[in-house]
Amino acid sequence: MNVLSRTGFLRKTCLALAASAVVSFLGSSSHAAETKYSFSAGLDFTSHFISFGADVWGGGDSFSPFSAKSTVFGYGTLSAEFTDQISAFVNIWSDLNDNVDSAIGGPIQEVDFNVGVTYTLEKFSFTLTHNYWLYAGDNENAVELAVAYDDSELWGGKFALNPSALIHYRYEGQSGQEECAVIQLGVAPTVYTFMEESDYPISISVPAAVAFFTDDYQGGDSGFGYANIGVKASVPLAFIPPEYGAWSAGASVTYWFTPDDAIPGNPEESFVVTALSVGFSY
Repeated sequence: MNVLSRTGFLRKTCLALAASAVVSFLGSSSHAAETKYSFSAGLDFTSHFISFGADVWGGGDSFSPFSAKSTVFGYGTLSAEFTDQISAFVNIWSDLNDNVDSAIGGPIQEVDFNVGVTYTLEKFSFTLTHNYWLYAGDNENAVELAVAYDDSELWGGKFALNPSALIHYRYEGQSGQEECAVIQLGVAPTVYTFMEESDYPISISVPAAVAFFTDDYQGGDSGFGYANIGVKASVPLAFIPPEYGAWSAGASVTYWFTPDDAIPGNPEESFVVTALSVGFSY
């Protein structure tokens, strides 16, 4: 990253952190509870790296999380809860593999820095995030607005569709990338929990999403961009002592449809992505 890129990144990150501090100050009162902090981290072993429908490493019809085009995602997130309504987070995410020679070093193909603020109003949450993505010797910048709704009370508390909407706007891309946007609508219902009363309940969810692009977001036409639906299982790793954090493991299988006219660079229009995950939180 050159000096101008580093300066721009630092300026944007400082502005985002300053905005978080201002929002938290304005939303707090003299009776507000002490700020609460939490940290989470983990690894995802996955057959494909899918970025808004684009099959980055060309995994195509490979479906094993340990195939030739598979990859590993590593992440860490520090969160701060200022009030019952306002929180903020700083996230670092990385793509780790030897599919090509890295422009960053070693197996690190990409490093993303994401800073955001969440405001909760009754059953709704609104999250504003700035993305700085460093990969292929250059960087990409975007802002996101995510809206989620907690509908669990509508179904008696044990089931929820968890509907959400995301607007992702790329305002500064790499060479050849235009200013474009993605609108994604999704649900993430938990449909069943096995062994609910045990130390190792297994939760089964069926997340699904559909997205729409503006012109040339992934090098193709505007309109319908992709759709996906999957099955995900997760279980707490209760044998790990709580002083080491709350650990969990998961596995997922997701079907993707990515039409050629929207994402012409994918080797296949339809493919299956598998993933194994492990992580913890404090």
